[in-house]
Order: sequence, then structure tokens, then C-alpha cells
Amino acid sequence: MWARAGLIRRGSSNCRRCYSLNIPDYHPKVRAIPFAFSPEAAITHVGPVAAAVTRSYSPSSIREELGCLAASFIAKHLPAMGYKTIQPERTQALYYPSWCIDAEAEAKAWFSPNPDDPPEVVTVHFQHAELPGNGSELARISLRDETITYKNTEPFVPALTNQHGSEILCLPFNISPLELLSRARATSFGVTKVDEDFRFDPRSLNLNLVAAYPILIPVYVLQYAPQGPYSRVTIVVEAHAQPGRYYVHFVNSPDLRKLPAQEYFGEEETDFIAMGLSGSKCRFSPNIISPRSRPSASEDLCAWMSNFVEDRGAPQRLTSKQPIDMDDCRVREWTEEEILPVHEWMQLGRNLMRARGMIKTISTVNVDQIKVFEFPPRMNTDPKKIAAGLQGFFKAEEERLQKLKEARAARTPAWWRQWQDSQKTS
Repeated sequence: MWARAGLIRRGSSNCRRCYSLNIPDYHPKVRAIPFAFSPEAAITHVGPVAAAVTRSYSPSSIREELGCLAASFIAKHLPAMGYKTIQPERTQALYYPSWCIDAEAEAKAWFSPNPDDPPEVVTVHFQHAELPGNGSELARISLRDETITYKNTEPFVPALTNQHGSEILCLPFNISPLELLSRARATSFGVTKVDEDFRFDPRSLNLNLVAAYPILIPVYVLQYAPQGPYSRVTIVVEAHAQPGRYYVHFVNSPDLRKLPAQEYFGEEETDFIAMGLSGSKCRFSPNIISPRSRPSASEDLCAWMSNFVEDRGAPQRLTSKQPIDMDDCRVREWTEEEILPVHEWMQLGRNLMRARGMIKTISTVNVDQIKVFEFPPRMNTDPKKIAAGLQGFFKAEEERLQKLKEARAARTPAWWRQWQDSQKTS
């Protein structure tokens, strides 16, 4: 639960400087996104929904609740009228640790329900993927959409812990994406099923390159207390741009009754309810670049990864038992100088896969079965010339493939070569 996790400090909602906050000793590679708006703007933005979901419909309070709902709506959409929105019981500005991931991975996979079919080697790209960096409940939701880039960040300095008049609680990094990949290989006991026709073997997972960029994402955590013995409501507001997406979370307790809003949304839908506009499509952004035999494979993999991370037990499973090694050379600062070489290398990989696919297609062509249709028709077409032309094209594609391999090898980042060399000597 949010209250038990300590993400919201006790105290007056009107006093946000009444306690001191310990700042983790962040590594110089860590960058932060500044808060784009004040806590007051966040409270006004979610006000109508907060007033609606905290209504108890009790005869003794229904008039007051309706008045609060109307005032919150007017305060958001007609601010000049001077109405005040519903106020949270507690407010906390928070920096949540997160990882942006660029990676190319390979694994054995099956795109058939038949267990006797041979596996294929699947190559998948993760570009601008979002992975959680702290094992709190926030790990289960996406807090960074696709519109956020390195240009929105700046190096973290202690001065960033006070913005818009609020002291900001900074959470430590205790989830490592690099460790998770190693654990996936080491602890897996067999094939993992993505769906009925898509399986892969985590033990075969191999990373051709991975860059992990640590960043701090700004959020406001607001807790509302309904009138009467009802569940509290926590609203998590993304604060990296103008007020947009936020999440509604009902904090259940055996001593408190459920709100009518919980009954309306249903038991399965009252965990985290996303509201507002967002540019996010998939927080993991997997792109299976080879083979391309199943068009929906990337979307299916994204859905499987989302279900895994959003599970209630995921934060505990993801949390590392050891301190995060930020000195690992695969941990990079989220800057243009670091990102562009990686993206160029990955683009060469996509070109390489397309060239291999072309060569594979050409190699299956039987020259003797080719029929040439010409317009206008010409006489005495020599089949040998057709075969020679195909062979020339095949040779040209092989030469192009070799040049792509050489170019990609030359573009491999020096820090990745360094890490590979360290694995050979360890």
C-alpha cells in the first residue's frame, strides 16, 4: 500500500517544508527531468476525478460531496471564477528512479504450438524502453511517455530537490536492468510462453549490445481521505510536462469499507486506473527485426512484458539484493553523445537483417522455373542471361552484406568492446 510504503509523509497538506528529506548519493551518470508545474496545478488538474471517486453517497454527506464535485470542476475549467478544488490529505513531490534502455537481444523462439518444431533465432530491438528503477509500487506503472527524450533532462544536483516551493523526496535506485537479464538466464528452468503460438527460451538470451541510462522522473503523489470509514484514494500525477496522465489507486484496508467508485470499476480494474492524455504506446517498445514471419510478434511480446511488470508481486521480484553498480560501463549518461552512436549501430543492425532476408529469398529461387514476361515482347530471350543477372544481383547483395558487417563492427561503441573484453578475462 502507498501509505505503508512511506511515499507520502504525514503532515498538513498546506505545509510541504516541515520535514527534512535524505538525498540518495546519486552517481554523476544520473540525470533528472525538472518538475514542469506546481503541486497546486496537479491538485487542480485531478480535482474533478478526485471529488468523484471519493464520493460515498452517504445521505449525511451527499450535498457536501456534490458541492465539492461542482467546485472542483469549475476550478479546473473556469479558474477565473475563484472556486477551490478538493484538497488532498497529503501531498508529496517525488523523484522516481527509472531506466531508459537501448538494446539488441537474441534468443531461441518458437512461433508454433507444436513442441516438435525447431526453434528460430529471434533478434529484437529495445529502443527508448522504460524499466523501473525502484521496487516500490510505482514500478508497476509507466511514468515516462514517448515524447520525453534526453533533451528534457539535466544532471542531477541537490538544488533540484526543491522546486515550485516543495521539497522533493528522492528514491534510491534498487533495480538493475543488467542484473535482471543475468537472473533471467540463470534462474529459468525452461521455455517461457508468451501466448499459445509464441514461446522463447530465456536461457538462450544473448545481448549483442545494451545501454542503460538512469534518470529521475518527477511525479506528485496525492492522498485523499473520503468522509466516513472508506478506503483512501491515492492519485499519482506525472509532472514531466503539462498536466496530462495520472493514475487513481484505491488503498484498501480490512478496517475500511470500499467506495462506490471501486464497485463501479470492478475488482480487477481498481488497482491502478490510468486517466488523462499520454503519448505512450508501450513502455518497453520491443521490435522483432528478424524473423518477420509473424507481424504481431512485437505487440505480443510487449503485452507479455507489461503483464509481468504490472503484476502485484513484481516490485519485490525485481528489487536487487545488492547495491546497483553504476560504474558498470554499460550504464551510460542519457545524453546525445551517448545515445546517437548506439542508435546508429542499431540502425545498421536493421539494415543488416534486411540484407540477410533478401539474400535468403534470392537463394531459394530456382532459375529453371523463372518465366519472363516482356512488354513489348522481344524474341530470343536468352535464359543464361537471366541466370547471370540473378547471380550478379546475388553477389552484389552478398558484398553489401559484408560491407554492412564491417561498418557495424567499426561503429561498435568503445565501452561495449571494453565490457566484452572484461568478460573474456573474468
